[in-house]
Parts: sequence; structure tokens; C-alpha cells
Amino acid sequence: MPNIYYVSNQGKDSNAGTQSSPWKTIQKGANSVKPGDTVNIKGGIYKERVTLQTSGSANNYITFTNNPGEVVTIDGTGIDWGYDWNSLFNLNSKNYIKLIGLRVINSRWAGIGSVPDSNGSENILIQNCSTYNTKSSGIVFITGSNIIIDGNSVERACTGTSNTQECISLATIATFTIKNNHVFNCTNKIPGAGGEGIDAKEGSSNGTICNNIVNDVVKVGIYVDAYSKHEFNIEVYGNTVYNSTQGIVVATEHNGLLENVRIYNNIVYNCVNWGLAVGGWNPGYTHAMQGISFIYNTIYNIGDGGIYLNNGEANNVVITNNIFSAGSQTSSVPIYVNGANLKQTTIDYNLLNRIASGQPTGTHYIVGDPKFVNASLYNFHLQSNSPAIKRGIKTNILTDFDGNIRTNADLGAFKY
Repeated sequence: MPNIYYVSNQGKDSNAGTQSSPWKTIQKGANSVKPGDTVNIKGGIYKERVTLQTSGSANNYITFTNNPGEVVTIDGTGIDWGYDWNSLFNLNSKNYIKLIGLRVINSRWAGIGSVPDSNGSENILIQNCSTYNTKSSGIVFITGSNIIIDGNSVERACTGTSNTQECISLATIATFTIKNNHVFNCTNKIPGAGGEGIDAKEGSSNGTICNNIVNDVVKVGIYVDAYSKHEFNIEVYGNTVYNSTQGIVVATEHNGLLENVRIYNNIVYNCVNWGLAVGGWNPGYTHAMQGISFIYNTIYNIGDGGIYLNNGEANNVVITNNIFSAGSQTSSVPIYVNGANLKQTTIDYNLLNRIASGQPTGTHYIVGDPKFVNASLYNFHLQSNSPAIKRGIKTNILTDFDGNIRTNADLGAFKY
């Protein structure tokens, strides 16, 4: 029979762990739970590192949750567990676990996650948690499957000096969902440190990155990078990225293969370099990718340009039904090619802020003002007289940023 245990700052670990006789530390709960059990944590600050000892099972998740309406803070100030690149709330090699409503701050490395040498974690839900001031990722899972990261806040992640990973980081994860999270204020500019907002990398597959807000990060807002492995079947949609160096980028940095990635109905604005990019950097490696599509995105006020095509090994790249609007960046290039193979790239039915000398426009393009409802307030819905209305090509993507079913082929992320 599953048990509900209780933890309180006023408790004792020698207690029974009941509501009237709670334990004092969360670690006592981690040492005691069995599959199906729940640890209910009373509000307060807990200065400890938590390492799970037991996994749940398919029908009996182990759950750690805040007492309803109370703030539970796990504070790593002064806690040094050695140089093992792990997390303050450590799920290494544990399966069927739920963390709900916990706040993790001041970790010497990552906040929440699993950074093992080999095994990884499976069937994990991280929901409505928050992390703050972590030297490495706020939330990280390396190796595993069936990871859901939903409704979390990640602030001031990757504050360390080198190899700090990304704010939310998944590597070699088979089946994942990263949704409804807010990643922000991650602005460490130390050379060699990390800082991408959300990264699905190193052979992750069958995943969704949707409805997240990423802002004020020092590097890329959302990054999909096969690195040295085969990464495939990833959808990136309904996200808002702003105040970063680049918005949404796909890459294969070190001889891997990236395929079947759809990036649609996203809004990217106020970035330094590029709104979207197909990367081919890191000389000396191959950068194979195929089946990459950018559809129904709205890109606004980007310093260098709307989309950067920098991978000559990328095949079957589709760029259609997007709005590339310059805002105050009048020299911004809507589509910029640097080594890409245009014979393997379809550019069609986009609205461009201007025609740039020597750069492609594609076919069926429009040049001009998209007539947003109020760009100064970042309302990128279209006015009824927008030239982007009914000027696209129909695709098999049926809904817009608002979740409405598309009845016509408007350009950009929103219906008018």
C-alpha cells in the first residue's frame, strides 16, 4: 500500500514521517520511500543535497511535492559534494520519479537532474519547479528516455566558468517533452561557459519543445544539435524567444546526423545576430542533416538577419510561410546564405523586410510591412489589411500560435 510521508523544518528524522510526526530532511524521505510513495514537504528552506536511493515502477511513481500553497526551497549554499558534475536534487539512474512544486537554488553544479556516467534515468516528470543561480544547468538529463519537463522556471543558470552546459539540457534522451517553461536571465559571458536556453542534443529523439518562453540568455534561445550522434523526429513550436544572441538554431557539430526537425509557429524577436539558423560550424567535422523545415514563424527586429543558412551538407531544408520583419534593424538581411546548398533548399511564400543584394528571396515572396497589430508591444497578430493574410501555401501544420485551426494560409505565427 503506497504511503504519504511528511517533511518539515520542525520535524525530526527519528520521527515516523507522518503528518503529525514529520521528518526533518528531504533526504530522510529519499532514503525511505518505496514505489508508489509520496513525500509531502512543508514550506521552508532546506539546506541539503538530496540523492534518490530508490526507483518507482510503471504504475507506482515516487513523488516529491510541496505541501499545497507552500514554498519549498532546497538551498545548496556551502554544500560541496566533490567534482562529479551532478545535481543538488540528484536523480542519477533512477526511474519513475515525479518532482512537483520544488525550488532549487545555489547549486555548485546543476539544480535538478541526472548526469550519470552511463545508465541515465527513465520516466521522469519535473513539473512546476524552479531553479535559481546554478553553476551548470537548472535542469539536466544525460542519457535516458521518457523525460517530461513541464511548467518550470529556470533563472540564472550556467553561472560557472567553463563547460556549464545549457539552462535546460537534454542529451541522448529517447522521447521527451519540454513545454510551458520560462528560461531567463542567463547571461554569463565567460568564454567557454555554456548558456543556451533549451538544448536537445547528442542523439536525442522523438521529442517536442513547445510553448516555452526563453529570454535574456547569452547564446542561443533554443538549440537542436545532433553533435556526434543520430538525432531525429523533433518538433519545436509555439515558443517565444527574445533578447538572446540567436533565436532557434539547428546544428550537427561533430559528425552526427540530424533529421526530421520541424520548427513552426514560433516568435523570435530582439536578438543580436540571427532569428533562425542552420549551422555548419566547427571545421574538420561533417554536419549532415536532412528534412529540416521552418514554417509559420514570425521573426522581428533581429540585428543581422532573419535566417542564416551556413551548412552546405544540409539536404531538404524548407523555409516557407514565415515573416521576416526588420523592425528598427533596417540593415537586417531576411535570408542570408553562407555556404548552404540552395539546390537542397526550398524557399517559398515568405514575407521579407527587403531584398538583400546577392542573397536569395525564393519564390512567391512579398516585400514590405506585415502590419502587426502592435509590434512595439510585441503583439504580432496581423491587422485585417496585412499583406501576409492568405498569401502562404497550405501545409500539414493545422494550428497557429494561439492553437486555432488554420482555415487559410496566412504567413507568420498568428492568425489575424
